[in-house]
Amino acid sequence: MRRLLLAIILFAYVPSLYVCAQQVHAVIINGGRSRLYNHERYWNDCAFLYRTLRNDYHVPKRNITLLMSDGGQPDDDMILADNTGFASSPTDLDGDSVPDVSQAASSFNLRSLMVRYAQQLTADDHLLVFLVDHGGLSDAWGLPYVWLWNNEQLNAQQLDFMLDQVHAGSIVLVLGQCYAGSFVPYLQGERRVVIAACQSDEVSWSLLSQPYDEFVYHWTCAVAGHDPQGDPVNADTDGNGRITMDEAFNYACQHDKRPETPLMTSQPETMAGEWSLAGGLSDGIRPPVANSSRQTMYAVSGMQGRAGGRGITIGKGHKIIKNNKIQ
Repeated sequence: MRRLLLAIILFAYVPSLYVCAQQVHAVIINGGRSRLYNHERYWNDCAFLYRTLRNDYHVPKRNITLLMSDGGQPDDDMILADNTGFASSPTDLDGDSVPDVSQAASSFNLRSLMVRYAQQLTADDHLLVFLVDHGGLSDAWGLPYVWLWNNEQLNAQQLDFMLDQVHAGSIVLVLGQCYAGSFVPYLQGERRVVIAACQSDEVSWSLLSQPYDEFVYHWTCAVAGHDPQGDPVNADTDGNGRITMDEAFNYACQHDKRPETPLMTSQPETMAGEWSLAGGLSDGIRPPVANSSRQTMYAVSGMQGRAGGRGITIGKGHKIIKNNKIQ
């Protein structure tokens, strides 16, 4: 009986990584458009973030939804980075031999997910939306859009409408597609942080050294505390043990070497300096420090896995949006 009482007291008063992780939900989207356009780097971007959420922040699998290309069908749906041809996207993103992808990146699946979020998420929950894909500036309605699977399009207004139905305590969006900045005016809003890899008239670029996208690669390194190979990365500029969205944005901007201009908007302005994957807007728990030894890296090329503050400082050429104006 005393052990039970002690357990209850500890659960009530001691900060718990498990409790914080329960509050974080994520949807990771790679539309891909079709096998002729679906680059391997998109899979790598998504897999790196998925492993970060699972291994570094211990977000439960049930809290993460992966909407990726054809949803794990056996047909070839991806262009290999080494230009040797096509492959079927692996459904296991973290190397545990359990499929993580079960749904295609279709408008129906995304709408269904957002309906579920609208029914289940409360002010205690925090939602991360991560999107890598091809983007365009004008669909049939003259709106900026991203490609979903099988040549479907999702425009900024449609995505905003879906998110408006979700009553989470906060929503953070990370957009890696070309012309990502064109989505910002539609998606910015109260209790939201919107991060875009480039301005509305710019394309986003791939990383030169590895098959990833430049900006989202550095952003994920920042929040993970390490790169995909396990080498440590330090974006914690205030030294409090939590990587907030402004710290991750600043780090990514400072390391982005390609001709693109990342943008970020935060409403309220302080939210980007408070929001962390370690429990959303809560005090959070410091994720495990990355081991300096190289961790497991999963590569798709050749289909073989390798073991393997509030104040926001913007680097030169990078911008933050405040009060609907670019600063």
